[in-house]
Amino acid sequence: MAERRINGVFFDLGWTLETPASGSWMFTNRFFESVPKERFYAIPDAVRTAAEKEASRVLYEHHYTETLEEENRKFTAYFETLNRLLSLGLNNAEIDVIAQDHTYNFQNYVLFDSTIPTLKTLKEHGYTVGVISDTWPSTVPQQKEAGVYDYYDFLVLSFELGVLKPDPRMYETALEQMGLPAEQTVYIDDLTMSLDKAKTFGINGICSIAEDPSRIVEDYPCVRHPGEVIDVIKAMNGGLL
Repeated sequence: MAERRINGVFFDLGWTLETPASGSWMFTNRFFESVPKERFYAIPDAVRTAAEKEASRVLYEHHYTETLEEENRKFTAYFETLNRLLSLGLNNAEIDVIAQDHTYNFQNYVLFDSTIPTLKTLKEHGYTVGVISDTWPSTVPQQKEAGVYDYYDFLVLSFELGVLKPDPRMYETALEQMGLPAEQTVYIDDLTMSLDKAKTFGINGICSIAEDPSRIVEDYPCVRHPGEVIDVIKAMNGGLL
């Protein structure tokens, strides 16, 4: 009897299993209530990008984060710096509200329609399912509220390790927790640099092009939403699911 080639599935979260309600991971709808999109994006790209990079130092230079409160403090500092560098005109009370919304408002993130059916199908067919994602402590309660957390056998989250993809520790930890040979696993992510690093460990890759379905990726099979992952895995398994 034929055996499956793939038995374990790693998912990224952003643009793979869920989308930002505002279209931006950093700037929620509440941010755009205070700083309208047309004004924010009228700032020259180079100026805005440089300011975002400088403000992000507080988020990523010491990325290890233990609590939601610490996450909120970091994002408060982020928006304070951005406000100063870009002269956005926000007062302290507005910055506090924006940072709190970013941390505690789980409605800022929306599952794809096919996310839960896909996870349910994989679990029903005996796959081990894990997450490898650059994210924050708020992700755990957000995933629970969204009803997907219990489908995961484990999660490897950047804030717990203090490093971001493509740091090797993310993939090493994921493979340890998966407990399968790398060649029996597949990783779905929207960033090819993350898939490229996973490939060096022997992990197969699938690229999510949900953010831009017209995007062309030559090195990996592509999916436009989580539901298409099932067909790609079946093809990798010679028709077996």
